[in-house]
Amino acid sequence: MIEITKTLDPALIDRFTAIVGDKYALRDQQDIAPYLIERRGLWHGATSLVLRPGSVDEVSRIMRLATETGTPIVPQSGNTGLV
Repeated sequence: MIEITKTLDPALIDRFTAIVGDKYALRDQQDIAPYLIERRGLWHGATSLVLRPGSVDEVSRIMRLATETGTPIVPQSGNTGLV
């Protein structure tokens, strides 16, 4: 199992979740796990939250909050590991 060395403050997780809604904010590690391993299995990540925005506005709001709070963001698309 992947160990997370630094977690987000629960209040900050709630703020990010409010942007996309509970259905599109994954907090459970079992739900997050498929997002942490690229297709070839060579790279493994760690996070306490996965956000699945549904619009450009939501992406903008997520990035604004991340910038304001100094929260690192790793954008992900097809999870293939290809550029």
